[in-house]
Amino acid sequence: MNKYIVISLICLSCLLTACGFNRLYERRNNQTASGSAVSSGGISSVNKEIEKEMQTADYWIGKTVSPDKILMSGEDITKFNQKITEQLSTNPEAGYYNLSTYGESIDGKLLSDMITRIDFQAKTYYLGEQPVTANQWKTYYNNRNIEKIGNFNTISYGIICSRADVRELPTSDEIMSEHGEKGHDVLQNTALPVNEPVLVLLTNKDENWYYIIANEYAGWIKKETVGLCENKAEWEAARQMKDFLIVTGDRVQTEENIVETGKTANGEFTMGTKLALAEEKECKEVFGREEISHSYVVRIPVRTEDGKLDYQLSLIPKGRDVHEGYLEYTRANVLRQSFKMLGNQYGWGGINGYRDCSSMIRDVYLCFGVRLPRNSSAQAMIPGESRLDISKLSDEEKIQKLNSIEPGTILQMSGHVMIYLGCVEQNYYVISANGSLVPGYVMLNDLNEKSPGTDKTWLNRLEIIVGIP
Repeated sequence: MNKYIVISLICLSCLLTACGFNRLYERRNNQTASGSAVSSGGISSVNKEIEKEMQTADYWIGKTVSPDKILMSGEDITKFNQKITEQLSTNPEAGYYNLSTYGESIDGKLLSDMITRIDFQAKTYYLGEQPVTANQWKTYYNNRNIEKIGNFNTISYGIICSRADVRELPTSDEIMSEHGEKGHDVLQNTALPVNEPVLVLLTNKDENWYYIIANEYAGWIKKETVGLCENKAEWEAARQMKDFLIVTGDRVQTEENIVETGKTANGEFTMGTKLALAEEKECKEVFGREEISHSYVVRIPVRTEDGKLDYQLSLIPKGRDVHEGYLEYTRANVLRQSFKMLGNQYGWGGINGYRDCSSMIRDVYLCFGVRLPRNSSAQAMIPGESRLDISKLSDEEKIQKLNSIEPGTILQMSGHVMIYLGCVEQNYYVISANGSLVPGYVMLNDLNEKSPGTDKTWLNRLEIIVGIP
């Protein structure tokens, strides 16, 4: 047979089996109808050896074009963050704040509107097995201390000293929207990592909660989680870190050390946390030469007994999963960071120290210095040349778009964000913190998965290819 004919037949065979072949749409519909596709989460039926490999970042990195190409420089990321801030901080739906625009005080009506923006008495909610009563809501609401808001209210400046839950009301009570539901506390907004700067606007009536604004959310946090700065200048200085570590592991603990009490602190820090490196003079005053030669010495923010911000030193062994400065923004690094969370428990709003879908994405991108908004709907608003609205496209057209993107790209559908991995045996895979399962966890699944209570697959529901940049 003519060698050119052979080559042509091989090329045609490759084309017909490619993920983007048009007849795939019919095949996938038949799979879904017959029940052979995934409908409850997980990996579609593939070779067991391949399935095992799919649980690693390296497998998907190997399917990526130029995985180590730097997508944005540090300067590009700074400009991109500014663009996000300009676009989203003026959009009330985004819940994204530009802290630098606030002065020494805040208007009383603006503050009151922020605190009272949600009325939880419009429907029935549950505390444990019982509906929340009108008297219970009254107690929660009265504790906000709204009557203390004046025409102009002085702003205090704080730094988060221990992971802080941000709540809609100043209470730790877990309020659910459905009887018997667990894990989806309607009062839980997000969780702030250590070293996050906040504006403190009000103290509640019991004086154990602050109402704050952070870059990504406004709400109530426990006073014990934040140290107050003497003034705005000290706060601005605390925000600036010339030399720092980024926590690149899922969680990293400091090393236990025995030195003079009052000069050291220990703790656990989540991915994306930024920790200032101590100066050499500070290190030698507290630690011995051997200790600091094999470890990083970091400055940990702490809250003093009178509520002020202070710092203590701590050791992080150089073998821990941390990085000096931000990671390079590459598709390979996006995938590596995402897979470090594989199997983690799902945590709505960051509750109990875990992550939901959008906080997983946020923490991954904090490693590169990218400041994303907190919620999935706001993350879909991120400006960028690669952003593409596919909500009106057919499944077949969406598949064609998926074939044109690389692993590591963010995808969004109503109520959920995920990181695209690639195509295997005509199935399209993502990794995300999946809260639709009980218990939920960070998992791989293909886009044939059906959302609970609906016949729509994740592919049906895909709306935005976010794309950064």
